[in-house]
Amino acid sequence: MKKILKKIFPQKFDNFWHQNKDSSNFDKTLKFITESFINSKSYQFVSNQWHLLNINDFKSIKENRLNKYGSEISTHYFTFLDYNNEHLKNLFKKIDNQKNIDHSINILKKHNNLDCKTSITYNLLCLILFENLKLSYSFKYLNKLSDKTYCGFDHPFIQIDDYKISSDKIISLFDFEKINDFYNLNEKNKVLEIGAGSGRLCECILSIIPNINYSICDIPPSIYIAYERMKLRFPNKKIKLLIDINNSKELSEEIEKNDISFIFPHQVDILKEKIFDLGIAVDCLHEMDKKTLNYYFVNLSYNTKNFYFSIWKKTKNWGSGTLLKKTENLDFENGDYDIPKNWKKVLQKELEFPSNQISLGYKID
Repeated sequence: MKKILKKIFPQKFDNFWHQNKDSSNFDKTLKFITESFINSKSYQFVSNQWHLLNINDFKSIKENRLNKYGSEISTHYFTFLDYNNEHLKNLFKKIDNQKNIDHSINILKKHNNLDCKTSITYNLLCLILFENLKLSYSFKYLNKLSDKTYCGFDHPFIQIDDYKISSDKIISLFDFEKINDFYNLNEKNKVLEIGAGSGRLCECILSIIPNINYSICDIPPSIYIAYERMKLRFPNKKIKLLIDINNSKELSEEIEKNDISFIFPHQVDILKEKIFDLGIAVDCLHEMDKKTLNYYFVNLSYNTKNFYFSIWKKTKNWGSGTLLKKTENLDFENGDYDIPKNWKKVLQKELEFPSNQISLGYKID
């Protein structure tokens, strides 16, 4: 009965925060971001799913800071520990599954906080991803990605030949390739990423094309994790939190001055000019309710010239369920994503992994 009641009336994050905010493991930056978020319009955007997941994430930070991020938080960002045939099918289209694999590899590695079966499952995925990456033009960029960030913070990884391989590393390069095929990235571009999670894709893109002006729109703790990650990876870049700016001109000017900027979701509504060449939303839109999706679609029409996103073909936003609102189904082919009429689709393609996700690219008039 308690489990049922928790699903119907989930605990709200602000209640958790007020009871735990004095923890010494919540540093000054995280406290500033979290207090600002709870008191902003953006707090009204979040789904019940977010409340539940993020309470657990903050519990992990309270206990371990970010030292256990890779094994305790990233598993519901984009680190796959469980997968099935539908996730894998595109990974076997290019590789010869009868061919012997000749690598120096610690395939039996047991990872922290993962049991033996899950460790082996993850290691095999990394190997299959690596074999696919070798067949792509993005393989040449693998050495540009930093082990300090992609394989640090207790993140599971294996050694394949001379490379430290995590699923985040390979998938980020696949994402880069898809995005770059849709829109040819260059150092003059201004990019806005919605829902950047840990910042894995931002780091990948800026490791390959260093001088892109990059803005991240997210909520805590993701925005905090990405902010700390970018400072660690790019110590010479101008990186700034702009979450307390509510003036359109000031916000635009600050974005122009910084190399990497961080904003909250409600600030997307402030930017009414097309200041971004490209908007990106990878593996996040299907976690939003339809009202929030429409909010982003409307505002991206004003401030972005092109938009790339990847989503599950079909999914359920289980966190939207309440007594008065059933869990929402999101099926792209069924028209559940209300794409604006002034958007012209120029890309629709299945991902390598997970294979039941699709990537989409739109030109915005």
